[in-house]
Amino acid sequence: MSKSTMKPGPITLDVLGLELNAEDRRRIMHPLTGGVILFGRNFANRKQLTKLTAEIKKLRSDVLISIDHEGGRVQRCRTDGFTHLPAMRKLGELWGSKNKSKHTAESAAIAMAAATACGYVLAAELRACGVDFSFTPVLDLDFGRSAVIGDRGFSRDPQITF
Repeated sequence: MSKSTMKPGPITLDVLGLELNAEDRRRIMHPLTGGVILFGRNFANRKQLTKLTAEIKKLRSDVLISIDHEGGRVQRCRTDGFTHLPAMRKLGELWGSKNKSKHTAESAAIAMAAATACGYVLAAELRACGVDFSFTPVLDLDFGRSAVIGDRGFSRDPQITF
């Protein structure tokens, strides 16, 4: 199948480092590949990230490039002008405290505006470097039982999270 007739496949894969090696190129060109996910090991600076994503798109323009980049402790791009974004819990805390009687329309509006602004900044900065989307938690509930979720979740309250 020629590069021009390929359609994205169901598999998302990662790449080894800051630039593509021969094995990365071979796997990206495989017909089952539909996406490439990037991690901290794939980022040195904006110029390098932009070059890496351009090289991926040159191989397969139909492949979606993603990154595990959320803000807080899971922010892969932390230097070279990338905005430091808060953990999602900080945005949930803007909505209100654990006391539901303190959830107001005003606090909800402030929280939603802040979340929208963070999302816009995150997307604009990554898109400018050729990244198509980010794996940002949107519906994780923090029940206090998972260190993995922790401050990555907006809240344990579904009303705040959803």
